[in-house]
Amino acid sequence: MWSVANEPASELPPAAYYFKTVIAHTKALDPSRPVTFVTDANYALDGGAPYVDVICVNSYFSWYHDPGHLEVIPLQLTTQFENWYKTYQKPIIQSEYGADSVPGLHSVSV
Repeated sequence: MWSVANEPASELPPAAYYFKTVIAHTKALDPSRPVTFVTDANYALDGGAPYVDVICVNSYFSWYHDPGHLEVIPLQLTTQFENWYKTYQKPIIQSEYGADSVPGLHSVSV
């Protein structure tokens, strides 16, 4: 699988044309592999998702929002995947999950 970007500003208006063009070119160069990019955008605003074969999502639930509330992760993940799938009807990969790298931070008090 080819990935053409990592966490781009895919919610901005020019992103749709950009990804349509880049993904079409990538598929022309190698039609044997699926094409994706890794997004962290909101599913409803992502301009590149309509053009990929597989949706790859980076998520950090309970890190940037709701810090330390690990109990919300299952609901947030389920909702995220349901929304992506209902909108685009494509396979989804959780491409990255976890916490930012903060020296000395290795656990969360619960």
